[in-house]
Amino acid sequence: MTQETPTGARRHTPLQLFNMILFSVCAIMLLSQFTMTAQIGPTSIFWTIVIIVLFFIPYGLITSELGSTYPDAGGIYSWVVRAFGTKWGTRVSWWYWVNVALWVPSVYFIFAGTLSQLFFGGNLNFWVQIAIALVLIWVNYWINSRRLETGAWVSNLGAGITMAVTAVLVVVAIVFGIHNGSATQFTIHTMLPTGSDTFPAIAMALPIIIYNFLGFELMSSASLQMRNPKKDVPRAIITAAVLIGLFYLLATISMQVIQGADDIDTTTGLIGSLQVALGSSTAANVFIGILSVGALYCFFACLIPWTIGANMAAAEASQRGDLPAFFGRSHPRFGTPTGAALLTSIVGTIVTIIFAILSSATNGSINDVFWNLFWFSSVIFLLPYIVLMLVFLRLRKIDANARRPYRVPGGDGLIKAMAWIPLVLLALSVVFFIVNPFDFDWTATVPILIGCVIVVVIEEVLVKRSRNWVAVKSLETVADTETAEVLEDAKK
Repeated sequence: MTQETPTGARRHTPLQLFNMILFSVCAIMLLSQFTMTAQIGPTSIFWTIVIIVLFFIPYGLITSELGSTYPDAGGIYSWVVRAFGTKWGTRVSWWYWVNVALWVPSVYFIFAGTLSQLFFGGNLNFWVQIAIALVLIWVNYWINSRRLETGAWVSNLGAGITMAVTAVLVVVAIVFGIHNGSATQFTIHTMLPTGSDTFPAIAMALPIIIYNFLGFELMSSASLQMRNPKKDVPRAIITAAVLIGLFYLLATISMQVIQGADDIDTTTGLIGSLQVALGSSTAANVFIGILSVGALYCFFACLIPWTIGANMAAAEASQRGDLPAFFGRSHPRFGTPTGAALLTSIVGTIVTIIFAILSSATNGSINDVFWNLFWFSSVIFLLPYIVLMLVFLRLRKIDANARRPYRVPGGDGLIKAMAWIPLVLLALSVVFFIVNPFDFDWTATVPILIGCVIVVVIEEVLVKRSRNWVAVKSLETVADTETAEVLEDAKK
């Protein structure tokens, strides 16, 4: 079964609801993020529940309404253009794409480092780790350039392994807790932030947990690949939200049952907790080895839905003239955004090589600066979601009569609260990613600010030049229309 896309490329069997749910689970529920949340301590349970109520649920409902009402190719980019025009569309599509392009090499560095820790005692040769990261960057490109079902298959397997590993962690933590007691005290006093630690805890927990819960809009970028996006998008988002929220809570509690927050290792994370709980017997080592391979696969697979979503949004922006033409190049057979995907891998390769050279030349002392520079991608990552909340309110106002297959329930006051509270939380997260007022460090803040300035300068250049690209696209459209009319006349 094949269908035609607007560009004329043929696509295959539409995405099923089950695939869409797993697509979101794989993108949002990252094993590496479990560690960051668990390291906050027992108050992370309180903050996770609060953020689920105040942010995750409203964000999921808002995305469900936008995705079902406007099932446009390009997802978040198209919604922004509808609400605020092409200039803001250019900005958001650029933010969305560039943060993913910079995130790709960072995750694959972590993949290589984790591989070294788990299987080589942390002694895997540095240049071998760099080579592994480069190979994965280009495997990612290959998957992005295949038909969407290939990426969905990779994501489905990643989501399944993520949930299986998390389920194993929960069972192991229950058994460990019964026999050894909990390594963390879970009481009202320990879980509720109190006294002078309240605001520093917010500054640490808020950006991390908000970051963990983003990505529902990704599936809407592939709306043309769905059978019935108006119905399937909200169903997939709501189902995935329940699974993700539940698994995040269970994983956080389980890791803290096995280890105290200060003992949870940043690199090995969840696997490290399993090693502590299961011990060092031969059977345990084999079992943990199998889980470690699965966890490494999930490191790779989690980037597939993000790169697919970001590349599709960038390609749609390019096809409308809001980004350079190269972003809009597509595979002649599959219709996938090969131009944007190629640029993603080129950026990842350049960043990886620069990092390798600097790290080698400074005997690794550049590492801290390098990772500080990567924090700014998290800042850029959050910006489109601030705009998303305003898009929702704007489209409710200017397009009030649009048919909404799914509509966020509630009166005007509740609707505004459901958009403005997440917006404020996102804005605070941006601030805390740039500067922690309770643990200020110029060496961390300055590189982030420099990165943000560079991104904004490039963004405004793109906004200014997009007028020319729009004009070219308009001429191409006119030429294509005239050609079609000539061919039609010739047939007659």
